[in-house]
Amino acid sequence: MEIPLTRIIIAFALIALTSSVDALQTNARRIRNAHEIYREITVDLESVGKVKDYFPAFREYQDLVMFHPKFGYYSSGRVSFTDDYQTFPIVLAPAFGNMIAEHLFQMWGGMRQSGALNDKEPFTIAEFGAGNGAMAESILDYLQAQAGRNPQWAAFARQAVYACYDRSPALNEVQKARNRRFGSRFEGRLADATDLTATIKPGSLKGVVLSNELPDAFSVHKVLLTTTDAPSVAYVAPSVPASSWRRIRALVSPALAADVEAGDAAIEKVFFKGVAAADVYLTRSTFSALLETLITHSEYTTVATALEFHEIYVPASNVPELAAHLRRYAPVYAEVVARHNEGIVTYINLGVEQMIQGSAQILRAGYVMTIDYGSSWNGILANDGSRHLRTYGPAHRAASAQANSIENDSTDNIQTSDPYDRPTLNDLTTDVNFSLLDVEGRQAGLRTLFYGSQKALQSGTSISLDQVPDRARRDNLADKFISWASDFRAASVYKVMIQQKEGTDGRYRFPDDDPEPLELSTVPLSPAQRELASAIEKRLAGR
Repeated sequence: MEIPLTRIIIAFALIALTSSVDALQTNARRIRNAHEIYREITVDLESVGKVKDYFPAFREYQDLVMFHPKFGYYSSGRVSFTDDYQTFPIVLAPAFGNMIAEHLFQMWGGMRQSGALNDKEPFTIAEFGAGNGAMAESILDYLQAQAGRNPQWAAFARQAVYACYDRSPALNEVQKARNRRFGSRFEGRLADATDLTATIKPGSLKGVVLSNELPDAFSVHKVLLTTTDAPSVAYVAPSVPASSWRRIRALVSPALAADVEAGDAAIEKVFFKGVAAADVYLTRSTFSALLETLITHSEYTTVATALEFHEIYVPASNVPELAAHLRRYAPVYAEVVARHNEGIVTYINLGVEQMIQGSAQILRAGYVMTIDYGSSWNGILANDGSRHLRTYGPAHRAASAQANSIENDSTDNIQTSDPYDRPTLNDLTTDVNFSLLDVEGRQAGLRTLFYGSQKALQSGTSISLDQVPDRARRDNLADKFISWASDFRAASVYKVMIQQKEGTDGRYRFPDDDPEPLELSTVPLSPAQRELASAIEKRLAGR
């Protein structure tokens, strides 16, 4: 498709005008973390309602690039647990898993003593989002070793069944291959942690629902809260530069090329009043079709890198489930925005609500152990410049390398959390709101026993991090183990939450006496802040 010179000139003028308007709008809105708004396009009121007909919401975009069955970062098996990122269960293996095994043993013991679990019932360790199966391996190895030394552990090992559940078929196969040697004590199954009762019968499990760095990978809504306007939610407008489209067009079928160009023409008509843009815009369907068609092509990485994205913010009322969340938690969001008297871009993880509700439903008796990085309301909504969305993978490594190559420059000036940089080739994660896990859990019948730093996992166990394991020495990873062990011992963004299903037993106690608060700051608002909070709360509640 040849692009006339006049079209390009008009398009540049349009982009310049839009950028100027957006800059003025951002300043007027007083957004604390405005750097997290990417290339915003504003549309007139007449067109706002049509945005969802053409473009995916940010949550849908993230779900596509992470979990699409063919090109998704996780579903395709493209994820690398060594090059892209690593986790404590991998680097601190087997010690990390051994700590968890000791807590599981104590939970099992409490349930047996109280009668919540009899000796004929399986004690299910249901790990969701099990990655490469490393934690399962460490735990099962430890059970096996302890069973040979202690009759109580032998009884525990006989009752324990470890089930890895994963949304990704490719990773599920990796988990099964790694743990096949444990025979019937290990099972690998497919399941979506945000829809547990779709594959697991309610009330069918006694044991522990376990996850490590899972909720941070759920797709999230990107929400803009301001002091003056109703809440809005981000939609994503993908596009291909005209020069790139000419090259990409030759790689796809004539039918797909025609669909892309027809979609682009419709977008120009609806949102740009017929003025042609320099980019070729993609609809929700053509964006997905383009990546799905090229996933096996040698040019796929080049195409993914060439894609560009704009954001369009529309009223959150367009997404009913998000609007319902904002109504429920309107007082919290209103207080934070009013306290700082400035807007905020925040990431709302409805999957966390679905996961904890589902966990309560599938458990007849037992516990939920959630290990992840995140914070309470105070940290998630803090006015401290923290980036609550991150990328891991080639984009992250490239940005870090760029930052390290710039003398006397802070890495904060290098954008390392662009969710649109090389989509499908990077991991996208967001901090977990543990306050939300707590509130939603209590409503579903789960009582929080402990929330605090991940280092609490070592409490009440015999596991030491002072000795480098033979595996780490053999793989020349001793220095890495020592470094990560030091990080583990430090208070950090890595947290653990233990929740107990109602009616389980009252005998088990998490063996740490240094919990962290989950409530919002209790510092009172000034009269002016209270007045502003009241107005914001009404808008969030849809009144």
